[in-house]
Amino acid sequence: MISSLPNECLQQIFRDIKDINTLYSIIQVDHTWCENGIIYLWKNPFRNDINIKNQIKIIPILLNFLKKGENTLFDYPCLITHLNLDNLFKIVSEFSKINNNLFKSFILLMEKDESLSLIFHNIKFSEWSEFGQIWVINLLILVYMAKRKASIRWFKIDNKYAYFENLIIDRMENENEYHHIDNGLTIDRYLDIFTVFLKFDESKNFFENLEYLECGQLNNNHPSLDSLSKICRKLKTVRIEGDFRSIYIPLVSLIKYQKNLEILQIIGVKNNSGMWFYEKNIFEIFSSLESISHSLKRFEISGIEMMTDETFEFLGKCKNLEILRLEDSNISHKNFDWISKAELPKLYSLELISNCDGVDFMRQINPIQGILRNKIISSNLKKLYLRNKFLKNYDLLEAIGENCRNLVKFSTQLTANNDIPILFIILENNSNLRELYLNIYLDMHTVDISTEIIMDLAKSLPERIDTVQLELLVNCVHYCRIFLENCSVNLKYFYIIISIDNDIYEYMNCIKGWSKERGKRIMESSYYPNYMNFCNKIDVVWDENLSII
Repeated sequence: MISSLPNECLQQIFRDIKDINTLYSIIQVDHTWCENGIIYLWKNPFRNDINIKNQIKIIPILLNFLKKGENTLFDYPCLITHLNLDNLFKIVSEFSKINNNLFKSFILLMEKDESLSLIFHNIKFSEWSEFGQIWVINLLILVYMAKRKASIRWFKIDNKYAYFENLIIDRMENENEYHHIDNGLTIDRYLDIFTVFLKFDESKNFFENLEYLECGQLNNNHPSLDSLSKICRKLKTVRIEGDFRSIYIPLVSLIKYQKNLEILQIIGVKNNSGMWFYEKNIFEIFSSLESISHSLKRFEISGIEMMTDETFEFLGKCKNLEILRLEDSNISHKNFDWISKAELPKLYSLELISNCDGVDFMRQINPIQGILRNKIISSNLKKLYLRNKFLKNYDLLEAIGENCRNLVKFSTQLTANNDIPILFIILENNSNLRELYLNIYLDMHTVDISTEIIMDLAKSLPERIDTVQLELLVNCVHYCRIFLENCSVNLKYFYIIISIDNDIYEYMNCIKGWSKERGKRIMESSYYPNYMNFCNKIDVVWDENLSII
């Protein structure tokens, strides 16, 4: 019955299928299903969740055009829309290692093929080192994809290249990896594949429809961002990690040319902070965000110095912002004020983790509390994560208790005894809460935890909660038993961090005994010491289909 559906209907159904095994099954049903399913199976062949032994089968298919007179059933390269350059290199490398004879035969076919772009002509690739051959096969695949009119929508290039580095160590030690092509281009690193590819005419339309761009650890030696800033106009998601002293000019250009950018994630190199030119570069990057303020829905930054007071001024114009995450960054007190004054009616997720405002620790105010006193922000929040071991809460929890009524996920720290009764008010006011994460930084704050407090906490949990994480609150197995015995909610996930001095096996026996009493089946459990942080960690997941007896 379903096979008689028009192709448009089948494609609409297949479009939502993400599981690779399901797509494999679909193409084996009949010819019609194969025709329509293959489109989605080949959208992302270089994904990292496929067994490498299956992925290397892709390479002969992509290079089949070198075998004159042999055709593939489908024009596979034109179907590809997702390109992870790091994974492509890994797949080609594994193919060369496992199928070396076939790999060498493709190298020889390249030398003889006069239909290839001029850059490949009259070069003895068979005399190159193994690394150089892998390099040029990657380049050839990119060029052929572009020739076949592939339109990339998702692209990732990463300058970390852990796999690439291992390859050099394992297989190319003591070799000279420099090769010169007649037109003057130099092949010296995997990084340069992309740079060389962008010099081909075939690459002009390759990224024209790009929507997702992820660049890892860019630096001033990598011109890819500059090239992409001249091509891409339809980006919806940008994730950038790098030294912003050297890449801020192409990044600003890239941002200003976007009309519908929705997600922006910026990860910095924090040890570059404290330099006036670094702060100036960051300010210019953030100033450019005003041009996309109308479309920005998700904004995440990490490891950035933002001590110039006008850096966050643009946030007031982000009326469609839904998610804001600031982590491990230096943010001036004035920039916290810009957030607290912003009208963000659609903001439902706020994460402020390990940030510093540069103000003396003796002050009696938490810079975050002003944000939570903004009712336009706080009244709509469903996810609120607040962590900073160097700051006391002061009136922070009070602001949350007064203004937040719709929290579903909540994470905070306890820094003083008077935080505890306010925490209970927050729990009472947020009946839809499903996940609760609490911690105490014992090296920074003093909070007196007693049997009564643990008991009251267990009894105060909103009935919809199924996930609880307690870090250094349950500091003896007695407290663990008290918490579980007084817990009336149907826990599905329980995560606790305890002092390294505690007997981890006593805790596990306590949890297993309680589970058996309640008729709850443990699906997964793990417990392990973290010697670096002087603590033990315990994870327990229960079968969600079994309720408390």
